[in-house]
Amino acid sequence: MILLTLIFKLGVRFAIFNFIWFFLELLHKMLTGMRPPFLAEHYILKALKYVLLVSITFAYCLEFAPTEPTYVLNWQKLVPGGLILMLYLLGKFQKQQEQIQFLAGFQMPIQQKPYSKNLEIALLVLSALTFTGLYFYPNLTEIGILNWFESNIRSLEKAFLLGFVFQVLGFIFVVSIFFRLLRIFRPKPPQSDLDVHQDEDPNQFTDYEEVSDKHLD
Repeated sequence: MILLTLIFKLGVRFAIFNFIWFFLELLHKMLTGMRPPFLAEHYILKALKYVLLVSITFAYCLEFAPTEPTYVLNWQKLVPGGLILMLYLLGKFQKQQEQIQFLAGFQMPIQQKPYSKNLEIALLVLSALTFTGLYFYPNLTEIGILNWFESNIRSLEKAFLLGFVFQVLGFIFVVSIFFRLLRIFRPKPPQSDLDVHQDEDPNQFTDYEEVSDKHLD
């Protein structure tokens, strides 16, 4: 029950954070004349988004000691919280890869935003390093911008209509995490000899590789 509550609460916070970030991105587009972002610009903003999300997640897993001015690392929240966060980010990465593979298979244009698979992986590494670094310096969660996000997240969570919507999204997040874990731990069906030979065929995925490299590079 504690784990389900944690997943639900983090799902609500992720939804509210993305809601706030949407308007920040919209403001950035308005300031830049609604032009498409450059590759470096896009990933600098995305790196900032991931660092903020990691910091907000870490701060939620912290507890402040009432008798002395120090943080208490609650491992019952910190360890599963970090795993839930990485599952969430990995899920976004996998969904993006599946979308690219699907569109490439039908010779369709992939997306207008700049994209680099290597930089996406680098963002996942950055997120893990940020979460680890905050373990050694938890006081970094007190900076002004994180306090601003935390204040707005709490306000929106308590809002009458929007709060209910975010709670529904939190429930959907719990279900999605549950099915993602089932996919990870579900035993794979045994491959037949035909499947093995197909997997070993070097020319099987040639068309997809050519299309994806063209779009991604």
